[in-house]
Amino acid sequence: INKLLKKLAENKNPNILIITSRADFGGGPKHISGLLNHLNDKINFYIACPKDYPYYDMFSSMIGEKRIAVIPHRRFSLLRFVSLIKFVKRKKIDLIHSHGKGAGIYSRMLSPFTDRPVIHTFHGLHIGEYNSVKRVLYLLVEKILSLFTKEFITVSDSERNQILLNKITNKNKLNKIENGVEIPRDKTASFNTTERKLNIVTISRFDFAKNSFLLIPILKELINKKSKFNFTISILGEGKGKENFKNEIASEGLSDNFKLLGAQINIAGYLINSFCYISTSKWEGMPLGVIEAMAVGLPVIATDVTGNKDVVKNNVNGFLFEIEKPEEAAAFILRLAEDNDLWNRLSNSSKELTQKYYSAERMANETLDLYNRILNN
Repeated sequence: INKLLKKLAENKNPNILIITSRADFGGGPKHISGLLNHLNDKINFYIACPKDYPYYDMFSSMIGEKRIAVIPHRRFSLLRFVSLIKFVKRKKIDLIHSHGKGAGIYSRMLSPFTDRPVIHTFHGLHIGEYNSVKRVLYLLVEKILSLFTKEFITVSDSERNQILLNKITNKNKLNKIENGVEIPRDKTASFNTTERKLNIVTISRFDFAKNSFLLIPILKELINKKSKFNFTISILGEGKGKENFKNEIASEGLSDNFKLLGAQINIAGYLINSFCYISTSKWEGMPLGVIEAMAVGLPVIATDVTGNKDVVKNNVNGFLFEIEKPEEAAAFILRLAEDNDLWNRLSNSSKELTQKYYSAERMANETLDLYNRILNN
């Protein structure tokens, strides 16, 4: 009887396939983890993803390995695509939801072969490093794929505006659901201006988009100010450019000022033991690292770019600086270090904004509403 009741209960929930072409450290997989955490009792989730550390194992523990189809890391495979068609039909999938560029190719191509509706979440329109020809071709592909997309999710207003500006789809298909994080109720950062050793933290990748090399001139500006503070910068993350970064800071004599801590699963401890958070990104969708820092009460110093400017408000929870002006970032950091009242005000605003607008629970519930709207139609 218990097995029968369990089966009946499961049958009430829709079967939804989540596709991501990466399951390593990153905002996309973490976003998916948030959906699973909050909706697993309402949705029968299935996932197509690579066998990457750490999220493949996390997803397996949350939904069971039998509900996971393995696809290559950020690469399209025709063989895997054919197996996904069979997977969708065999598992009686009701709806497909893709996250990120690579996953979006699989999902939209699946739609005509399976007759299933598709939702696609962009997680940033990553065209910043493309030359003009590659950019035109990519946007053309996205416009064609949009014909096979029931609805889109944008994670910020500025991302939505960028998609409309590039005419990828019409505004009626766009749904803004801002990223959210788990709110750590018992963990909070603190600061006192009597402290002399101040650590700045960032969750990043050593690549073009995250723009980690900008941290070097920012730190040099801080040193040149000859203030009473001794600044270090902790970088949580990996990437192809890490060795070049290490060589650069060594040649500048700054190796002792940087802590390259690698990718970390549990980041709260690193955040609460820091003085402020910095983002040097060239663009974002909706920056999860920034929001996670805000959740523990860190003021944020961030580049004035898509994604960052949706979350960071000048003199409210942090400061935005022009990407080509590292001296601006340094000036804001020193201003924070010298003014305890300012730090406390920005810290409190960071926590309040996160609790009000950027919780994972709110994000999951809004996503569930979209699922239900599509499935009920």
